[in-house]
Amino acid sequence: MAKHITLDELNAWTFEQRQAFYRSGLTRFDNAEAVRLVEMMVASGLPYRPGKEIAHGDREMKALEAIIYSPYNEKMLLEAAASGKPPLGALEPLIVETLRDDYRVDNGGTIAAGYLIARRLYALGFEKSSSQKMPDGSVARTAATFRKKRA
Repeated sequence: MAKHITLDELNAWTFEQRQAFYRSGLTRFDNAEAVRLVEMMVASGLPYRPGKEIAHGDREMKALEAIIYSPYNEKMLLEAAASGKPPLGALEPLIVETLRDDYRVDNGGTIAAGYLIARRLYALGFEKSSSQKMPDGSVARTAATFRKKRA
């Protein structure tokens, strides 16, 4: 995702190319530019996903956003990041409680949660670090850790 993609290029792509790009963007949230490109695709209004996967605008995505962007939960995100643990591990119990069976690996729920957490932490001045195994009993198998950017 290093190449700079324009809206004109997105318009010329097939549905399958946009679908692959969107999926790749959600799973490879390496930096703020990758997040920006996914946001550009969503804002374009172009079709980019099959109906069974969680995506921007869906009820499940809105619930994830509410949990991840809640000022009440920000402290948990920051504490997990500061301790070198995946912030998803701190919020996943709330996500599972809210979405129940709608938070799954097969519908992209875990990927969407990781993407939104990355977007939130990039905005707070963090950068992605390594991935770690999630605690036993978690829905997600692994999740990214984050560290504060050095000045």
